[in-house]
Amino acid sequence: MKTPAEQFNEAIGRQMRAEIAAARSSIAAMARDVGIARSALDNYVTGKRAIPVPVVYAVCATLGVEPHVLVARAEERLAADGMSAIITPFRRRTDVATPRDNTREVAFESGSTRETDTDDLYE
Repeated sequence: MKTPAEQFNEAIGRQMRAEIAAARSSIAAMARDVGIARSALDNYVTGKRAIPVPVVYAVCATLGVEPHVLVARAEERLAADGMSAIITPFRRRTDVATPRDNTREVAFESGSTRETDTDDLYE
């Protein structure tokens, strides 16, 4: 049984092959346009080897298709086959303090005189 990553890679390859065919091109012609060996591109689109991200971008740029569109279509292809890629979403971390963490800045609590205070830098 193949891992979800292998299934997803195959779906990307099948979609890439479909996009190349829809553009009325061939694997050999696309490999020449992208600057890689035909056998390498053939291995990528058949799922024999993992597709490097730069190759995905190069093929998409040649075809005039955005990479995220290719990935979305590959996900649809997986869903149509009754499979799903298990993609773990990243949890966003807050990089801004929440209102309850809203504390005054140290410069405003400073007991120093106006000449050495930095309050004017914040205005």
